[in-house]
Amino acid sequence: MMENKAKGENAQVHMIEMITLFWLFFLSAAFVIQLQVPDTNPIASDAALLLAAEDAHSLASAETDSNGTHILSSHLAAEERDEACTILIDSLPDTVTGNCWLAVNAEPMERSGEGEIPPGQSLTVMHLHSIEGQIWTVGLQVWHIGSGA
Repeated sequence: MMENKAKGENAQVHMIEMITLFWLFFLSAAFVIQLQVPDTNPIASDAALLLAAEDAHSLASAETDSNGTHILSSHLAAEERDEACTILIDSLPDTVTGNCWLAVNAEPMERSGEGEIPPGQSLTVMHLHSIEGQIWTVGLQVWHIGSGA
């Protein structure tokens, strides 16, 4: 009789252990599933932003006035940073916007023109320009507007 009672108590203890282990496993899995891991920017989105920034830079660099002078270069040579950045930002497609960052020689990059804080991930494309003995670093930080991502 005592042997049956001991077996019954052992069975109850094992059952409680199993239920406890099950709940521990279940709660651990629920915790891991609820971890918020941000999605990385899709490769296609990065490629679209890269192309938009490169195209804008190419268009702005190729734009000339009636004398054949490159407008972007003349603005940079005259230290007209806001005007140079306006040309770059205006060259972006309608679904993309951005900030323009400029530096000459070894100075730190500074945002020029009208700027805003990107609402999410952005991509920055840098170009170097040699103008009248000065080395200009031109950065175009771009991101999609609205649901363009």
